[in-house]
Amino acid sequence: MIECKRCLYHENIPVISFDEEGVCSYCKQYELMDVEYPTDSRGKAILDAYVGQMKIDGKGKAYDVVIGVSGGCDSSYMLHLAKSYGLRVLAAHFDNTYNSKTAVENIQLMLSKLNFDLYTSVVDNEEYQKI
Repeated sequence: MIECKRCLYHENIPVISFDEEGVCSYCKQYELMDVEYPTDSRGKAILDAYVGQMKIDGKGKAYDVVIGVSGGCDSSYMLHLAKSYGLRVLAAHFDNTYNSKTAVENIQLMLSKLNFDLYTSVVDNEEYQKI
């Protein structure tokens, strides 16, 4: 069995390939993402610049940024991060009528704790099912 020289992946992983040095395509993809989205001080500088621009663009408006929320940990963390940067957030939720009770409770809890407004778009369930 062919195994990646750098990680635990092997040839039975779907859509995997290996370079001539035995490094898998997933490790190569991680390398590319690390260059584009660094998680060290370079990434912090990029994020700080984006936030600065959001505050400039939001001047005189009700909000600096719109953040999509699902009630999951990723969007909840984004709300927390935005609050730590002092951004004025409008949270937006697309309700396809399949939300779990936990997701709805998480959204409500995060927004009440962080004092952000919420805009929810609820779909017509019958029409949505046809699509």
